[in-house]
Amino acid sequence: MWFSAEFQRNLWLQLSWGRVLAAPILLGIIVAALLQAIAPAPSHMAEFARWGFVLLIALWSTRRVADALAEEVGSGTWEGQRMSGMSAWSMVWGKMFGGAIFPWYCGLICLGVMAWFGLQASAGAMRVAVWQQVATLLLGAVLGQATALVVALLLLRKVQFRRRLAVTMAQIAGLLAFGLAVGWDYSANPWAASVGTIRWYDRTYDANLFYLSSAGVFTIWALLASWRLMRAELLYVNRPWVWKLFTLFAMAYAAGFVSWETKALSSRLAIACVSALMLTYAAFFAEVKDPVRYRWGLARLKALHWWRALEFMPWWLISYILAVVAGAATIWSIASGGQLTWEDSWWFTLQRDANWFALGPIAFNIAALLLFVLRDMLFLLWLNFGGKTRNRADLTGLVVLAIAYWPLPMLMIGAGLATFLPAVIPFAVTNAMAIAWPAAEVVVIWFLLLLRWRQATRIDIIADNREEPSIGHQ
Repeated sequence: MWFSAEFQRNLWLQLSWGRVLAAPILLGIIVAALLQAIAPAPSHMAEFARWGFVLLIALWSTRRVADALAEEVGSGTWEGQRMSGMSAWSMVWGKMFGGAIFPWYCGLICLGVMAWFGLQASAGAMRVAVWQQVATLLLGAVLGQATALVVALLLLRKVQFRRRLAVTMAQIAGLLAFGLAVGWDYSANPWAASVGTIRWYDRTYDANLFYLSSAGVFTIWALLASWRLMRAELLYVNRPWVWKLFTLFAMAYAAGFVSWETKALSSRLAIACVSALMLTYAAFFAEVKDPVRYRWGLARLKALHWWRALEFMPWWLISYILAVVAGAATIWSIASGGQLTWEDSWWFTLQRDANWFALGPIAFNIAALLLFVLRDMLFLLWLNFGGKTRNRADLTGLVVLAIAYWPLPMLMIGAGLATFLPAVIPFAVTNAMAIAWPAAEVVVIWFLLLLRWRQATRIDIIADNREEPSIGHQ
């Protein structure tokens, strides 16, 4: 895997003898100049070296990872690589570490300098132990590069690969992931310095170790995502088990941080529901919305070919179904006596005695939120299934939804039409009558989507029981 043909090719291209010799010499000159000019303390010297690693890996390696894929597509060699017989893991490691091997070579020299001076620093000079800083930096580097590769592969699937724009977007995503991973143990982060422990599911953990563990877990998820997307590029069949597991993990992870003075079950279920809805939007914009592929999936489902139908199941639908389950469980918890308000609030008494006939406003908010998200998904699909608007459907949909959720409610309030706010804001729905607005919108858009879907595919779903050929292997 590490010494696959792809990795070796990038190794020979990136690591020439001139580069191998020049990097330690130049970095050694910089270190010697700093020591002679300003004679910094060991802790300060370790911080300088740390910044060298951050700049090299965050800015350079993430760019190289995305650029490695763009170069293959631009030079016309990507299709040949796809047919070369290399495994998905070999391609992932070859692009990630092979394409960025020289930034890694320079970064590891900086990391060695940081560890050397960090071990010489006084006991109180380093806020975080050296081994924790090294582990966090390494995990952040892998997470940033894997994220850049994931975004590059997603863009490759969705649009024509325009090198400069796609590489920049992938690099920005990698930078954000790297920053989130390494930002905690910086001495310049006052919030991190003031937080000694983190409470998660009513248990207390050391903040630095919890953050390091979280970075490790999300790095594994990023590597797994890059592998699955590479499998799709190599025409292997991917069933959405990994996305389902990630959605469940994200729901459980986010729910653990709830620290409100409320009944834990209701509040955690609500946070899990919101997390799944956020992933619903993320999955929708990441996927390719092909009306024919949707039609094939529905045909397999009608033919009771469950295992084959999973091949066509969209990711956003999985996240939305899990959100509906979590939302229904939240409403059930509220109806059973749970509450989502603080004990000293005036809502507490009302929701404490809630039942199935008087659920309280938050239960209706959650139900309305689920309907609004479904409306948005159907509307975005309607745009994507249109012939002329398909190329710009996601961007157009984002603009329309942004106007519908922000300026439009303000205009309605200014015009004295606050009574109709439940039609545009989910949190304005506080009773059973108001929830009819988003429900009616879902019905109307679903009808319009069916008309456009049939027009786009011109296939009768009920009569279509053909068996399409399977592509790739398990």
